[in-house]
Amino acid sequence: MHRPYRIANKLEIEKNHVCFLNPKRIELLKLIHSEGSILSASKVLRMSYQQAWMIIRDINYSASLPVVVRQRGGTNGGGAIITDYGQKLIERYDMLQAKFQSCLSDLDEELQALCTF
Repeated sequence: MHRPYRIANKLEIEKNHVCFLNPKRIELLKLIHSEGSILSASKVLRMSYQQAWMIIRDINYSASLPVVVRQRGGTNGGGAIITDYGQKLIERYDMLQAKFQSCLSDLDEELQALCTF
C-alpha cells in the first residue's frame, strides 16, 4: 500500500542545547569499536579524520566520563577504544531508538488514518 505521508524524525539527544548523540554519532562509535581506530571508522563513513575526531571530542566533552580513549602507537600501532561507559551509552541509545521507532510507527498509523478520510 502506498503511503504518501510519513513522519520523518531521528532520535537526537542534546545536552545544553547542543547535539550529544544522534544516529550518525552512534554509528561512528560502533565503527570505532569494531575497527579499533578513529581513522578506519572515518573511512568507512566517508568522513574526514578531522571531522570524526571533532565529533569524538564533542562527545567526550559532553559526557560525564570518557566515551572514546585513544591509544598510543606501539608495535601494532595506535588506535582507539570505546570505554565501558561508552558501551553503556550505545546500548541505552539503541534501547531508546527502538522505543522511539515504535512510537513513530504508532503515530504513522494515526497519520495514515487521518489522511485517508
